[in-house]
Amino acid sequence: MKCFCNRSAAVRLVLVLAVFIPTCLAAQTPPPVVVTARMEKGALVYRVNGKIVEESKDNSLITGLARVAKVQGNDAPVIIIVDVRAPFTEVGKLETALDKAELTHSRRLFVTDFRNPTMNEIHWDQTAVPIPSN
Repeated sequence: MKCFCNRSAAVRLVLVLAVFIPTCLAAQTPPPVVVTARMEKGALVYRVNGKIVEESKDNSLITGLARVAKVQGNDAPVIIIVDVRAPFTEVGKLETALDKAELTHSRRLFVTDFRNPTMNEIHWDQTAVPIPSN
């Protein structure tokens, strides 16, 4: 029986790494840590560098991130990819977990529909837009 559910995640991880590894090698920085929050069968599934976490107490999100930080260093760049169908509060949960694992160097946040091969970056540092009063 073939399983195509993880194929797009694997392709996305390879594409992200293909884009960032050459720049990391040139700058002598570690490869990026890729953290995803994806809706699968109505539940949220977390992955760190393509490996599922949060399935047991010993394999929590923070534990997985701490392992990666130990291997790649705390200054490894982090790419966060959140499913558009996930609650927006997941962004805060992921950033809190990254803070606890001391992966605070550089983060990029993307939102995607994992059924579509594109993702959009969210920039927090841009000027705020006022809410219309009408």
